[in-house]
Amino acid sequence: MRPIILHIFILLCLAGSIVGCSQKETTSTSSPTNTSAPTAPGIAPASGQSSVKPEEHASSVPSFRGLIKNVSLYAVPGRRDDLAISLVVAIANSGAPSVLREWKLDVSSPDKGVPSGLAPVHVNGVVDLPGAEMKTVDLAKEDLMLKTADSPVAAGGQVSGVLTFVLPNTTESQLAHNSTSLVVHFKDLQGRSYWTPKTFIGKKASPL
Repeated sequence: MRPIILHIFILLCLAGSIVGCSQKETTSTSSPTNTSAPTAPGIAPASGQSSVKPEEHASSVPSFRGLIKNVSLYAVPGRRDDLAISLVVAIANSGAPSVLREWKLDVSSPDKGVPSGLAPVHVNGVVDLPGAEMKTVDLAKEDLMLKTADSPVAAGGQVSGVLTFVLPNTTESQLAHNSTSLVVHFKDLQGRSYWTPKTFIGKKASPL
């Protein structure tokens, strides 16, 4: 009787060992579970991704628009062969503050002899600006090039002033009433380029 009981006891021990081995193998070969938590809102992104929101980025750079509000043509005193163009220009900024520089006037005229790509000049004197809000203007005090060279145009701010250009060997009759158009180009401190809408001589400008 004892040999039979001993035999059964040995079989039970072997069965327990086999079950234990089977469970151990199953545990060791199962795939690991991914326990990484999702990134919570407000956590900084990984390196290489931008954390700047679109609206923050837009407000961190200048954003200018300009408009030629008035055009005045007159012969340069003492130089009757040269024509001066004084422009009342308004500038608005919806971005970060910045100074303005590298002003230039492009003239598009059917008369092929009219120069273009002109830089403004600083002149003194009071001139008439027909159709402008200010009938006369002191060119030295209202020089837009000087106004914006050292004083940044604030975010949400506007500035207006006068830019004067001299066209050598040009007369008023070459530009008036022949679809001549003017465009003023300028840049911000970072070198971004801007330009006014095309303005035709003799036509009233639209509001800025």
